[in-house]
Amino acid sequence: MAKNLEKRVYRDERSGQKRRWMTYKMARKWLAVRSGKTDIGIYVVIFFSIVIGFSFFALANLNHQMDSQTMVADIDGDKQFDNPEVMNDGRFSFTLHQYGLPSLRQNESRDADPTVDGIEEEMEADEWYRYYPEISTLDFIVFGVVALLLPYGIWGWRQDQIRARVEDKFPDFLRDLAEYWKGGLSMTVAIQTLARGEYGNLNDEVHKMATQISWGISFGEVLEMFTERVKSPIVTRAVTMVDEANRAGGRISDILLAAAYDAREIKALEVERQQEVTNYTMVIYLSFLIYLMIILVLANTFVPAIVDSSVATGGGGMSIGNLQVRELNQVWISTVFFYSVIIQSFGNGLAAGFMSTGRLYSAATRASVMMLIGWAIFEIFGIATSMISPGVV
Repeated sequence: MAKNLEKRVYRDERSGQKRRWMTYKMARKWLAVRSGKTDIGIYVVIFFSIVIGFSFFALANLNHQMDSQTMVADIDGDKQFDNPEVMNDGRFSFTLHQYGLPSLRQNESRDADPTVDGIEEEMEADEWYRYYPEISTLDFIVFGVVALLLPYGIWGWRQDQIRARVEDKFPDFLRDLAEYWKGGLSMTVAIQTLARGEYGNLNDEVHKMATQISWGISFGEVLEMFTERVKSPIVTRAVTMVDEANRAGGRISDILLAAAYDAREIKALEVERQQEVTNYTMVIYLSFLIYLMIILVLANTFVPAIVDSSVATGGGGMSIGNLQVRELNQVWISTVFFYSVIIQSFGNGLAAGFMSTGRLYSAATRASVMMLIGWAIFEIFGIATSMISPGVV
């Protein structure tokens, strides 16, 4: 169908020339921008992000309801669970191990004899019941938050990359346009001539401008549609100056050169700003990694040692300086650590994003990536978490 349309031609009533149908369709699409038609791409991204995100939240809610119906038993109170396989046992919880795939980590064995204090007897486990990564309720919540943030962040990053590449070549385009104007060419002929030049990602836009002008659209309207498509403050500022100069008459070439210089200076200032705040964003990333390391040490070494000592003293607890520790639930405290890591990654990601570029999409991207890093660390090291604190039967 597309090939047939490309071959079809019609006669332009204004000029009498024959034009291809696809060229007409493209011109209509570009003119739609001038009439106020907006790009729905961002709305599609947001819609699907909300659908996917809330789907994960719905799975988390179903899993939570099913998981809350099961209690984990620990008859002798030695923190070796009698039925650890039922922790995070919702219908939608799964591990790679259950599909025959290799697991990164094994954790939590069944208490060999619930009537014997396993810690005092120093009984070693020979059978493991939980494998990591283990996707359960908390993981679905994290995936839901990431699904709400990451697609918008990627879309914004992609648009910003395209806009940045256009802004890099835009001063050169204005400078060449000024030289053609000095040479005696009209603005219309100059743009049509520059359409055969090399301006990187700006080439497509220059071609559109030249085609629109060939259809009899005024130079002012072409500039307005150009700013609508690019959506760049730098381009909008320069085009406004050029358009006003074209309306007023006079030495447009000087205005073009001034606009080119202004656009180049603004771009240089943006690059300089990003370089200056790089050190501050690196501090945020390092602080997050250090926080992760501290959490790993606490969850894998410090908390298990306190739990073992508490049980070994008959449940009477232990003293750390002036702090009296009577009871610690290892899974519960690890879950609190997981909450803190997610909050820390979300906050640090927002701070780094806004500090680096000042744009919301950048904050959303960094927050999503840091949340995924925190989640992955917990899964790789096999730190047990559960929204339902294990009870004692």
